Amino acid sequence: MNLSDKLEIVLITYNRKDFLAKTLEELFSEKSPVRELKITILNNNSDDGTSELINSYCETHKNIVHIINKKNIGGCANIAKAFVEIPEKEYVWVLCDNDTYDWTAWEEVLDGIKNEKDVIFVRNCKNNTAEMFYTASLVSACIYKTNMITDTVVENIYDYVKFLFPHLAIIAQAINHNKLIHILTKHIVYSGINPGHDTTFVRGLEKKDLPESRRNIFWSVGFFNSVELINDKKQREFVINGVRHYHKSLYELFKTAMIKNKIHYNNYFYNFFQIYRVLNFIQRIKLVFAYFIVNLSFKNYKFYEIRSKKQWEEYFEQINEQEYLDKLAKKLKGKKVILYGAGIIAEVLLEKYNLSDFNIIGVCDKKFERTEEKDFYGISTIVPDNLKNEEFDTVLFTLKLHKKIAKILEQSGIKQKKYSILKKNFKYAVRT
Repeated sequence: MNLSDKLEIVLITYNRKDFLAKTLEELFSEKSPVRELKITILNNNSDDGTSELINSYCETHKNIVHIINKKNIGGCANIAKAFVEIPEKEYVWVLCDNDTYDWTAWEEVLDGIKNEKDVIFVRNCKNNTAEMFYTASLVSACIYKTNMITDTVVENIYDYVKFLFPHLAIIAQAINHNKLIHILTKHIVYSGINPGHDTTFVRGLEKKDLPESRRNIFWSVGFFNSVELINDKKQREFVINGVRHYHKSLYELFKTAMIKNKIHYNNYFYNFFQIYRVLNFIQRIKLVFAYFIVNLSFKNYKFYEIRSKKQWEEYFEQINEQEYLDKLAKKLKGKKVILYGAGIIAEVLLEKYNLSDFNIIGVCDKKFERTEEKDFYGISTIVPDNLKNEEFDTVLFTLKLHKKIAKILEQSGIKQKKYSILKKNFKYAVRT
């Protein structure tokens, strides 16, 4: 099978030159199985040097097609264009400019194409409608057969640009018509950080000139409305009940949505209604209860969702994190400590705070499997699978959401004491 005759890639980008540079480096590395495929880069009229970067790659890689939109049409419209106007081959894989990759399971993709599957999930998920629909919300999570993008699907894609997830019209088509789906045993694509997440789909546009419903939309509003693309009512209810999005229950997800709507959008009623209208009776009760719990709470939700270094710096200053670290260091005196997590929290703590009283022997994070970094701020790196081979006394989590990982570590035989590096507080509500 000549893969170049079967599969093409469309890479969407706008004003993220540094992220795009890393993505292109991965796509055209020696170990990349897609480096010789046709790759169309759909440039949403970038003005930060992105065009020059792409053109430099075009000079050495003749399989790149560089298309620059005449205007910035918005992130969601660019996604729609990538699926509707660009593909010419049997399969299309639309990628984002901040994705990262692990090509280990690529042979499974080839198996899916050879067996003429309609959808190939390049992220592992459970084989049920709820898990598949949620996983497919990541643009690059699936390779699709282009013949599924029918006139009706195109209509739905363009119609759902306003709900953030136009591409979910395609997986809905697969669900509605029992198409052949192939799920990989291991992730190939990993979603990168979205700086300025709340505005990522309207970056570069004049937000004040957009209608209020478009300015104020966020993930939960868009996703729950997209579930309406599924024809069968019971299937829709099943998908909604199965949505967690990093939460332990649907109610907790509703609670987060209501917190977000309160602190960012001043309890914008239209957002509440847009979620409410697609729910069944029991789901509506959970949403209404979440709304009242949030609005009657005495908690300060200012730092509930912290996404940037600056916000973490401000939060740690508010709660006097250094005092907590000093007390924790005394408690762990003489203990060999593993830091678990190498994201923004770890970066802020290692850059701004004194951790010298801890005997830190390594930092563990799954990302080191891909980046192959040997040190992180001068500390030796460890991939999670190798943690059981290390000699240490305690794990110190530098993560917001650490409880699930702590449980996984317990199940894998790591019984050492585990602590969160985040000071517990009663004034601020922080999602942990």
